[in-house]
Amino acid sequence: MADGRAVAQTGQFRPWLRQLQLWGGLLLGGALLAWFVSSIDFAELASVIATANGRWLALAAIVMLAHYAVHGWRWRVLLRHVDPRLDWRTLGTATAVLFAFNTLLPLRAGNLLRPAVVAARRNIPYTTLLFTIVAESVCDVFGIVLMVLWLLRMLPEGIADADDLERLRSCGTFGALAALGGLGGIVLLSTRRARAFVFSLLRPFPSQRLKRRVLRGFDQLVQGMAAVGNPLRLVEALAITVLVWGSWLLALVCTLKAFGLNLPLAAALFIETALSLTMMVPQAPGFLGVFQIVTERALALFGAPTTESQAIALVFWTVCFVPITLIGLVAGYRAGLEPIHKDAAFEQLEQRARSHTPASDRVHRPGV
Repeated sequence: MADGRAVAQTGQFRPWLRQLQLWGGLLLGGALLAWFVSSIDFAELASVIATANGRWLALAAIVMLAHYAVHGWRWRVLLRHVDPRLDWRTLGTATAVLFAFNTLLPLRAGNLLRPAVVAARRNIPYTTLLFTIVAESVCDVFGIVLMVLWLLRMLPEGIADADDLERLRSCGTFGALAALGGLGGIVLLSTRRARAFVFSLLRPFPSQRLKRRVLRGFDQLVQGMAAVGNPLRLVEALAITVLVWGSWLLALVCTLKAFGLNLPLAAALFIETALSLTMMVPQAPGFLGVFQIVTERALALFGAPTTESQAIALVFWTVCFVPITLIGLVAGYRAGLEPIHKDAAFEQLEQRARSHTPASDRVHRPGV
């Protein structure tokens, strides 16, 4: 797969940037986790967790698993033009591997392993599958914009810190406008004029080889996000996106109910919005540290007791990541991902792909 090799070469140009993201994320997550743990009264925390309603927590875990299933369903819709017969078993394995290895490995390696799982079983170029991340980003931007706008309408005036509320309103409005602008720009990439524009930009370059590589990469990008250019498919994916974000919100509400906190829906929506935005930056595996601090501080804005906030931060993290990680490890093992190491995982997938895929379309490990 020539395009796979192109990705590998591109990823090797700036290894220092990957190292900076890796160690920066590890340091950020480690520092925040240490800060969070240092403020815990473990005896009091244990007593609060012991009072949690197990039925509400079980419901929250089930809803989160449904959230991941809906996420996989959306990816299937976005892949319909590439592989209309993608079976649910392969889709389920790839989705579980995505979230499990995003939790276990830095730099969201699951995003790279998910398309590798499908490419190893189906006759589809790896890079085309990888670039569907762009189409998913379009949908997620839509979901974040909806959450921010809904949140700005729902936030009460009397939360703990009025200054934080005003900053949130300003940042939220600016972020929503910027996200909509980015959404429009990404959609424009799927038009025919976009390729002609890229070709005109490359015209002054003397190297024909460079031109072919850039155009090939651009074509793979457009093919991977072709669903964005199809109005009906885009509407379908955006509708599923509402379910994706709504199911996460419902799981959070169930967790709050488990601890007997009768907070307004705006509190859960605020936590979800804050988590979705902060989880975009590079950080430690499993989002440890950032996830807990953001949840605790968001609850504090709505007057939740400190110990209850800390308990919810820990328990909700467990609900979000532990079940899907265990399922993903089992699915990854069956798919050939025995060691929890990104490079070894790609090697195993590549070996499996050789027995299923023509040489021109084999999985190649991207440089990360």
